[in-house]
Amino acid sequence: MAEVYKRLFSPYTLAGQTIRNRIAMAPLTRQMAEADGTPTGEMVAYYARRARGGAGLIITEGTYEENKLGCRAYLSQPGIVTAKHVKAWRKVTDAVHAHDCRIILQLMHGGRVSDPRVLGGKAPVSASATQSPGWTLYTDNDYEKKIRNIEGAWPKVTFGPARALTVKEIHAVADGFADGAKRAVEAGFDGVEIHGANGYLLWQFINPKTNQRTDEFGGSPENNVRFAKLVAEKVRRAIGKKKIITLRISQDGVDDFVGAWPGGVKYAAAIGKALKDSGYDALHWSSFNYLDNRDASSPVPMPTVIRKASGLPIITNGGIAEGAQAEAALKSGAADMVAIGRPIFAHPDWPYIVRSGQPYPWCDFDRKYVIRPPLDYAHAYPLGLTDPKWPTDR
Repeated sequence: MAEVYKRLFSPYTLAGQTIRNRIAMAPLTRQMAEADGTPTGEMVAYYARRARGGAGLIITEGTYEENKLGCRAYLSQPGIVTAKHVKAWRKVTDAVHAHDCRIILQLMHGGRVSDPRVLGGKAPVSASATQSPGWTLYTDNDYEKKIRNIEGAWPKVTFGPARALTVKEIHAVADGFADGAKRAVEAGFDGVEIHGANGYLLWQFINPKTNQRTDEFGGSPENNVRFAKLVAEKVRRAIGKKKIITLRISQDGVDDFVGAWPGGVKYAAAIGKALKDSGYDALHWSSFNYLDNRDASSPVPMPTVIRKASGLPIITNGGIAEGAQAEAALKSGAADMVAIGRPIFAHPDWPYIVRSGQPYPWCDFDRKYVIRPPLDYAHAYPLGLTDPKWPTDR
C-alpha cells in the first residue's frame, strides 16, 4: 500500500458495521431498471463490478419507495415498492456482499422535479407551491444531444407547477420512506441513504429558496430540516439501530447547478446544528467541488462546517478524482469517508489503482455513457435488455 494513502484505506465503522476502507461509490443515476422499476441483470453486474474493484461502501442510485404523492422521479427508475423489486434487489446485494463490500439503498422522492411522464397527469408536490424552471434529465439541449451521440427527436420536457404538501401528507411521505427502508433491509441492504440533495423533495424543504412555508416545516434552518429529521426518526424505528442511515445534502440541484444557500456557511452551520440530534449515522455532502463553498465571506469548505456543527461523520463528494485528493480531504477534517462518482464509474478498479500508488492514465468522463453504459457480460447480455418505449413527450 502507498503509505501516503494509509487513512483512505483504513477501516471505518457506521452503525456498528465495519467498512473495509473510506471509499464509497457515490450514487449515479443510470435509469437501467425495467419500466415497472424492477432492477435488471445489468444492474447486478454494474454494482458487483464496483464492489469487486475495491469500494468499501456502495450507495445506489436514487430509488422510489412508493407509488403515490409523486414519489417517482424518472423513466426507468428502480423502485423498492413491490415483492418483485425486493427479489430483484436481493440479487444486487448478494453480488456486492460476495466481494466484502457494504451497500445501502438511496431512497428519494422527486418532488417538484419528478418527470411529468411518470406522474399520471397529477401535479408534482413540493415544500411550497412553486415551479421548477428546469427540465427533465436526458431531454436537455442540442449540446447535450450531441455529446451523448443521440440522433432523432429528443424534445425538452419541462416540469409543471407543484402544489404544497399538507402536514398530514408530509407525515405520509415520511412513512413511505420508512416502509421503503424496511423493504430495503428485506432485500439485503446494509442500510439506506435518504436523498435530501440535488433538487429533490427533501432538498426543496431544506433550501430556503424553495421552502416558503410558515408552519413548523419552514421559516428557519431548524424548521427547514424538520422533515428530514422526521424521516430519519421513522426510518430508524422501522429498521433498528444496526442498519446505516445517511442523509445526502447539497446546495445545488438538478435545476440549479450553481445554487448556493442564502447565508452561506452560516446557514450550513445552522443546518448542521439542527441535525445534531437526528437519527442519522452520517451526512453525505454532494457538490461538484467540496472545496468551493460558494460563499465569498468564508474559505471553509461546507462539509467541514457541517461536520463540526453536527458532530456527525461526513461522507464528502465532489472534485475528488485522485488518491492524494481523497487523502487530503480525510486529513483536513472535511471528510470521514469520500464518495467517488464519475472516476469510479469510468474505472471500476479505482480503489485498487489508487492503492498501488502508481501514476495511471485516467480516461476522461464521457457523458454519452450515461445513456449507453458499458456492459459487464458476467451478468448481463444486451439482447436481454428490453426497450420500454417511453413516450418522448408528456
